[in-house]
Amino acid sequence: MNKLTCVESYIDQDQNHYGCFLIEPLEIGQGITLGNALRRTLLSDLSGFAITGVRVNNLKHEFAIIEGLREDILEVLLNLKELVFKGSFFFKETNSKGKLKGFLNVKGPIIVTAGMFRLPKGKIKIINPNQYICTIVDDSELYLEIDIENGKGYRLTEETKQKKVNEKFYPVKPSTLLIDAIFMPIKNVNYKIKLIHDTQGNIKESLHLEIVSNGSISPKRSLQEGLKILMNLFYPLFLDPDFLTASSQLAKNFYK
Repeated sequence: MNKLTCVESYIDQDQNHYGCFLIEPLEIGQGITLGNALRRTLLSDLSGFAITGVRVNNLKHEFAIIEGLREDILEVLLNLKELVFKGSFFFKETNSKGKLKGFLNVKGPIIVTAGMFRLPKGKIKIINPNQYICTIVDDSELYLEIDIENGKGYRLTEETKQKKVNEKFYPVKPSTLLIDAIFMPIKNVNYKIKLIHDTQGNIKESLHLEIVSNGSISPKRSLQEGLKILMNLFYPLFLDPDFLTASSQLAKNFYK
């Protein structure tokens, strides 16, 4: 019987969550089949939250200058892309196509970090509140408003523009600066296959799976979700009534 075991788990200095899992024993050839399927599923099919739009002091474009701000707007946008969000399970299940807003309004001199954002309570939170955003060197005021969406994979600004054009409920404001959104919570997945011997001396395969997440989901939970996605993909095909009827008819004709 195949067993799934977590052999190592830790959080590194960048707050990335690492997990190493062992699946064995597998028949020869099954390791690469299972490893490749899990890797593709974990990297492309798990959903996450990311910033898709930013409004900064009602600026019209990202090349504008804010007095008293040490960084330019492009640097601020790059820092905002580093924010990691974790949504509540209830919100993710019922409002996967919705959009949340967060904002901060501060007066300098001050160092602005991610933890200063005000977000809807009980729906979403920031995993890395110490993430640096910018620095205000004088008594200027800074107003930042962000749009947070749930999705899979990544979305370029051009795709976001087209999406907003087709939306009736969430039109783009003229002052919104769109940014590329990276929704996927899994940063990296690697797998290795080793040959082992079972208790009877037969040659089997052992699959070592390494998962690195951004902290919004644990490697163990991500692996569970990946396995669930694959099960939901294959199981309905197995129970397809048309397929079962056709298979039964073929079997009858074969044994006539």
